[in-house]
Amino acid sequence: MQDKTSPGILVIVYKGIGDVILTTPLLRALKKAVPESRLYFLTRRPSRKILEANPRLSGVFYREEKPLLAIRAAGIDITFDFMHSSSSGLFALFSGASKRVAFAGNAARLYHNITPRIKPEVMYTALTRLQLLEPLGISHDGPEPELYPGPANEAKAAAFLRENGLTEADTIVTMDVTSPKSHRRWPAEHFAALADRVAAGFGARVVFLWGPGELDYVRSVMALSKERHLLCPDFDLMDLASLLKRASLHAGTSSAPMHIAVSQGAPTFIIYAPQDDPRSWSPPGPRHAWAQGDLAELSFDSVWENLSAHMLSLKGKAK
Repeated sequence: MQDKTSPGILVIVYKGIGDVILTTPLLRALKKAVPESRLYFLTRRPSRKILEANPRLSGVFYREEKPLLAIRAAGIDITFDFMHSSSSGLFALFSGASKRVAFAGNAARLYHNITPRIKPEVMYTALTRLQLLEPLGISHDGPEPELYPGPANEAKAAAFLRENGLTEADTIVTMDVTSPKSHRRWPAEHFAALADRVAAGFGARVVFLWGPGELDYVRSVMALSKERHLLCPDFDLMDLASLLKRASLHAGTSSAPMHIAVSQGAPTFIIYAPQDDPRSWSPPGPRHAWAQGDLAELSFDSVWENLSAHMLSLKGKAK
């Protein structure tokens, strides 16, 4: 049973899996600053596996389960709301918390009583979210996201590599060619050619990733390749984290796997549509690079030039 004399803190993010992952640095900072605190997360069910394995959390609430009574029973003292919506604001307001923190805007003052303004010069989303700690005088140790795959996840990833004759000494490139948003998908034939060129140019083994509802599309992309590539098994998010931990590079669209890769220390190369700002979603630093443009017109040659230069810059560096 939790000791309700220790501070109860609720973090609210029920948007996408990537958004949840980018909030884990805030959990780390809170737990380091207030070790006795009880941290809770309000999210949606697709993020269940990545949060229930997080040792910093005392509990996870799911919006689909109408959790307000359970939230109130948990004894919440502070809320951090990143959703900027009336529903998230009401969860914060009726949680019983005396300190309700959210960025200014979107009628935040109706629900929250600590509303700092975003510093626009801070671009990377994980760093932006850490700004909400400042009014409470809490520092942080950086924006690196965290996931905690367990021994069973590690065993599944290791078995997949072993069965395909791979070791961690090999150059392994994971490739994510899908997105629920059509404007984020580079043409299938370009991704197929990119996998072939990475394999031929760097001696890499390319592993195509897929999630629920994506398998047929990924197989259709692979069918366009001239080289033989690998198809990721039916891995859950934590299995995928274990695989990405072993990757020399993760490449592909702006979606959850890129954030999982970053959480496991893998370098990334992301192909962005004009609607997305790479500075918001790719971490700063030389281990992460991108190409951007209208994906219907973004040429293969320009992407390959950027990706190959990135791989060359990473060569010889630790994974």
